[in-house]
Amino acid sequence: MRMIFVNLPVRDLPSARRFYAALGFSINDASSNERTAAVVLDDDVALMLRSRDRFAEQVAGDVGDPRTGTTVVHCLTVGSRDEVDGLVGKALSAGGAPWLPVREDASGVTGSFADPDGHVWEIAWMEPVHVID
Repeated sequence: MRMIFVNLPVRDLPSARRFYAALGFSINDASSNERTAAVVLDDDVALMLRSRDRFAEQVAGDVGDPRTGTTVVHCLTVGSRDEVDGLVGKALSAGGAPWLPVREDASGVTGSFADPDGHVWEIAWMEPVHVID
């Protein structure tokens, strides 16, 4: 089985943990501690929120700041247009910021937000013909 672990530096771990829990994601307490929170996005995808000092132990060089420039865009797919709107709405209600306007075309719908640390997320629903197997 393959898994994906997305590691993100955060300034305030308890706040970041509350933000992602407010989006409906669970926290794996067995893989979390005072410097890391393991957020379960899906069975095979985990978001590892790390305090900036903990994240710095894992990288060479400086820890980037997504609030000063987009460093990466994470895209999470959902099962319907309503889920796009719902997850973006939850993010904005929980302290996230709007990023780009909703984009809609023949392949689907994409909404977006930045989390409180500035990490950008796109939430996408795609017409089934466009889903990569």
